[in-house]
Amino acid sequence: MGETPEEKLAALLGGALEQRIGEKIGSFGNLLSRSSAVRLLCQENGISTEEKIPISRARFTLLPFSFSARVDRVFPVQQFPGGSAKSVRLHISDSGAEATLVLWNEQAKIAEGGIFAGDKIECSGAYFRAGEIAIGRQGLIARAGGSRVQSVAELREGLCNVQGTLERVEGLRSYIDKRSGERRQMLPFTLASGGKSCRAVWWSPPVDAPKLHEGAQAVLEGVAFRNKEIHLNNFSRILVQGGNGGKQGRFEGIEFEGGNAAIGIGGEKFTVRIAEALLLFGLSPANGVAPTAILSIKSSALAGKQVSYSVEGERLASLKFES
Repeated sequence: MGETPEEKLAALLGGALEQRIGEKIGSFGNLLSRSSAVRLLCQENGISTEEKIPISRARFTLLPFSFSARVDRVFPVQQFPGGSAKSVRLHISDSGAEATLVLWNEQAKIAEGGIFAGDKIECSGAYFRAGEIAIGRQGLIARAGGSRVQSVAELREGLCNVQGTLERVEGLRSYIDKRSGERRQMLPFTLASGGKSCRAVWWSPPVDAPKLHEGAQAVLEGVAFRNKEIHLNNFSRILVQGGNGGKQGRFEGIEFEGGNAAIGIGGEKFTVRIAEALLLFGLSPANGVAPTAILSIKSSALAGKQVSYSVEGERLASLKFES
């Protein structure tokens, strides 16, 4: 079967294709173009007319389209009054252009711990509006590989995404910028994972930056590792899960309920999104492997072990297993 909508239609209708196209044009008083007739026939026969296009062509099409791109930056989530709506913007690019992709509500949740700078994404059901690309309600966004979240022990010089436990948070400090002479702030802290710890410095953290708590699990996205230190700037992002551990119990396992994971500890059950569960267990999405499979393997290896954990409200905020 061909790849274009017309080729798919030809495979379905065979020798009757041209006759059906002519009939469709005639039913519109011969005012319909051939391409429009093909599109209508495809829709009538359940064939998608969505075309995969480069980002550079997005602004010139009125029809839904699909595309592939690289994520260059994920901006902070915007929560709107009332808490019923949220959005997140991604700066994306391909070989010929760059654009802003805006995700809403359920799609925005995918970017919270599931999509990182450097990832490749595949999107469908997209449309161009007000200078941005958006994904329709029936559209899809999926991670198609690219970046990987590393442990501290794996770090090498260069840009990266890294995860670990916040061991020490020193608090904001002032410094004088050598270039501008302005007084700025920096936030030093220590991140540990893979049996190794590393000093990190967040230069000029934004006023709405997440609070860093010792004992919390965190993912640092879009950071630079140089001179044996991790450096964050205004293009970096930190995803934090929880704070100081306040409880202990026996880990009982994970059950899956729809798109959520129910984590059992000491007779309690905590329900979190799959992306949050991966972060709590220090895991990363793997191309071609279902997140539930990754979590199931990890759960089997840890079942019965003692774990320190913290709860914020009714939400499981952090996990730390015995060595």
